[in-house]
Amino acid sequence: MIALETDHYRLTVDPDLGATILTADWRDGDDWLPILEPLVTPEAGLKAGCFVMAPFANRIDHGRFAFDGQSFQLPINNPAEDMAIHGFARNREWLVAEHRPDFARLVLLLNEPDLPWRFELVQEIAIEADGITVTLTMTNFGDSAMPFGFGLHPWFPKPRQTRLAFEAIGAHVKDARGLPLPQTQPVAGMSAADQQPLDLLPRLDASFAGWQDRRAVLRWPGHEVELTATGALRHLHVFNPDDRAVFCVEPVSHLPDAVNRPELGEDAQMTVLMPGEHLQGGMHLTARRT
Repeated sequence: MIALETDHYRLTVDPDLGATILTADWRDGDDWLPILEPLVTPEAGLKAGCFVMAPFANRIDHGRFAFDGQSFQLPINNPAEDMAIHGFARNREWLVAEHRPDFARLVLLLNEPDLPWRFELVQEIAIEADGITVTLTMTNFGDSAMPFGFGLHPWFPKPRQTRLAFEAIGAHVKDARGLPLPQTQPVAGMSAADQQPLDLLPRLDASFAGWQDRRAVLRWPGHEVELTATGALRHLHVFNPDDRAVFCVEPVSHLPDAVNRPELGEDAQMTVLMPGEHLQGGMHLTARRT
């Protein structure tokens, strides 16, 4: 495990556990307040902290897709749903290429015979004056073009009166497999004009269309965190479970199972990278008193 800390922010990262951010805190006066829900029992699953999803985000149905005249079968890492989920970077050991008190650069080179991708993925984590920035850069090291995607999966604490505000067209309607259809529907309680406590809202696990300004504000009594996304992370996925006091606000580069769903539109798709080409995106978290 490695640690980063400045006067106002601190975090810990486990390179052996997918370069997952285990904890992230903000100093408010003499107190350290959690930004992320701390991941204290990783052996029980990555149900807290913030992990990397790559070389695809969210789900690929039955772990199968076709591209450029070839069919690919991925390992099924969610047998209960018969899905390949969240990619494979979170289950690999990463190399610490650079580590300073306010910065870490971690690298994963993935080249495995049962996966159709060969790539380098770099995660840079920086504590800056106004918050924490996480940047992902993926490079296709294979011999042919392939569709790539990634995302970040942060878990946030959800005490009573926690609110979330962002602007979007609506959430994609889901089919019987829980995967997105082109149609959207409004979701109450998560906009600037209509902020309701998340613990009073129904369970939600949805991708949103038209995420405006790539910005979301997470509000707790007394303080808030602004999440912004850049680069390829142009889509938003929100998970608000009804059985745990946590929630997820996930910036991602494409929609679930988009590689099998051209009807979702071009913007929803994974990014085709030629050999040597890059995909980059980032997330910034700023905490402040209210």
